[in-house]
Amino acid sequence: MALIELSPETQAPPAATVPPPAYFYRRFGLALAALLLLALGGAAPASSALWQRVGRVPMPDGGDFQLVGGRLYTVDLDAEPRVLTAWQAGPIRRLWSMAETGGSEPFFVTNGTADLALLRAGRRTSVLDARTGAVRWTSSSLVQQLTDQIGLVQEEKFRPGTEYDPESGDPGRLYGTSSDTLHTEPALSTELRGVELGTGRPLWSVSVPGSVYAAWTGSPASALVVLSADKLTVRSPGTGAALRERAVPRVNGVGATGGEVTGDTVLVHYGAFGEGGRVTAYALDTLDERWQQDQPNPAGGSVNCYGLPCLRTRNDLSVLDPRTGASRWRVAGVDLMAFGARSALEVRGLHSPLRTVDVVTGEPEVELGGWSGYFSVDGRDAYVLIRPEPDRSTAFALLLPGKDAVQPLGRLPDATAQCQPVPGLVACRVGDGIEIWSYHA
Repeated sequence: MALIELSPETQAPPAATVPPPAYFYRRFGLALAALLLLALGGAAPASSALWQRVGRVPMPDGGDFQLVGGRLYTVDLDAEPRVLTAWQAGPIRRLWSMAETGGSEPFFVTNGTADLALLRAGRRTSVLDARTGAVRWTSSSLVQQLTDQIGLVQEEKFRPGTEYDPESGDPGRLYGTSSDTLHTEPALSTELRGVELGTGRPLWSVSVPGSVYAAWTGSPASALVVLSADKLTVRSPGTGAALRERAVPRVNGVGATGGEVTGDTVLVHYGAFGEGGRVTAYALDTLDERWQQDQPNPAGGSVNCYGLPCLRTRNDLSVLDPRTGASRWRVAGVDLMAFGARSALEVRGLHSPLRTVDVVTGEPEVELGGWSGYFSVDGRDAYVLIRPEPDRSTAFALLLPGKDAVQPLGRLPDATAQCQPVPGLVACRVGDGIEIWSYHA
């Protein structure tokens, strides 16, 4: 993948709608905001102390966008060549553009920081300077961001001659997660490399037999969980050193096939993906075994559970006690997502939020009927909710864990169904542009 930097442009035109002057807020303060909320039945006005329009960025029909580290990235997927453009959000200003040449796969920003942007094309990753668009370094494999300073590169090694020919149409199981090529045999080994995110400089390297599952726990544990077919290891992201390690047994002669970190528990799965089988739970802090059970085959069921230990059947979920494996409560026909330390979010079809519930009892906490969509706030345990209004505007609210109601934010004068929020900003597609608004909790 080759990238060509295009010349930066001048600041975009000012927003058509100008927010009220500062003295307006100083004079009336929070008292007026409270009165407005009461007068409108809990819906914040289109522009308020909590909700301010930042501006608009043009967006082609065949384009996509990503809000990362306080910057907006847009890409025209139909252009030849494809062009990635970075925008400063507040005030709106075009920072730089990059044109892709020599590649056939779509490229887009996956994540990053205020200083860096990770650009993915197929399995390749380029790390860019977010302020200038200059390429810092490139990896032929995916780069997983662990912290603002550390990334993880995962490369599988296969026996030569096992590459799968997609033109053949041969049946059978295929293997490979770290490259563009699939193989007819499992990997011989997997190399894990910790790298300095801004430069690509190697920090550590570990080779593990076979394929592995690697998961970043994030704060407060801040550790890398690595599961192979017969070993579970918790490693330091900075040095790669094994902090804790234990063997995992084979079940009916088969090693572990997958893993999952849910809170302070590591779940080790046996059996093919999407099917039932043995699940064993280990404590993240000690790797002591907590419980094990055989889960049924969901037989193509459509309900899913994210970030929680659950038993899944075709149409219902049973939430398990992470320490004992005992069933706490059951729910049918909905998906569940972990939400804070003591709550779960119930959604239908991964699009419609229904309610938050107590993760221990399943008792309803906040009813979300009427809100038609939800978007996870990147880098924070929170959701931005949207709801279409009769005048074709869109209402917004903030859902925070531990609260007994949503916080109304304001309205977008247009209809929208595609948004991306980060702390303090939300970008939404509206017609041929991206509207950016700021919000305050």
